[in-house]
Amino acid sequence: MVIKIIPTILATSKKQFDKRFEKLRDFAKEIQIDFMDGHFVDKKSIKLSVVPTLKNYDIKFEAHIMVRDPKKWVKRLKNRGFSKVIFHWSAIRDEDEVRKVINEIHKLDMEAFVAINPEVREDEVIPIMHDADGILIMGVRPGKEKQDLLYKTYYKLENLRAINKKLVLQVDGGVNLVTARDLVKSGANILNSGSLISKSKNPEEKYNELLDVVNGQ
Repeated sequence: MVIKIIPTILATSKKQFDKRFEKLRDFAKEIQIDFMDGHFVDKKSIKLSVVPTLKNYDIKFEAHIMVRDPKKWVKRLKNRGFSKVIFHWSAIRDEDEVRKVINEIHKLDMEAFVAINPEVREDEVIPIMHDADGILIMGVRPGKEKQDLLYKTYYKLENLRAINKKLVLQVDGGVNLVTARDLVKSGANILNSGSLISKSKNPEEKYNELLDVVNGQ
């Protein structure tokens, strides 16, 4: 299976968003855009209205919503052109309610991934693994860039992979040229990379370098 590298955009202003988007859109096949409501995490990101109509681009877009009420975002994300939604287990922490959000996302023909923060035990999401399209493991505390990967991320990957060989596992945060290879060995299928790519002198070159590392080239 080919391992994916998906660049991320974490922006707090339109100017910052436009600058990063312009860097990534010419080479990235998929892009993650982060949204923060200032409640689930301390910081606030750009509003959804800042994001252009994504259907105009030949790119797959995923939304990582660090918000208290994910359900309110689903329809608006679809209308904006997203095809995948990542929401947080910690925002709901109830199996039935999490399933309702997953179902809402699926009704609009989008993929649904459930994210777990560093303090969340991986076994908490076992009951909903078959409902979601995948699980995203936060390798750092959400809402900030340039953090070192938490070592327990490897254990979470290994444990979930042992339980379900086919489960799609994604890691966001702490990904670099050293950790990327070990994350894949531990079971990751998808890795998100933010500042490592977007703040590089040559973002496309760094993106391709990461791809080569995780796919054994």
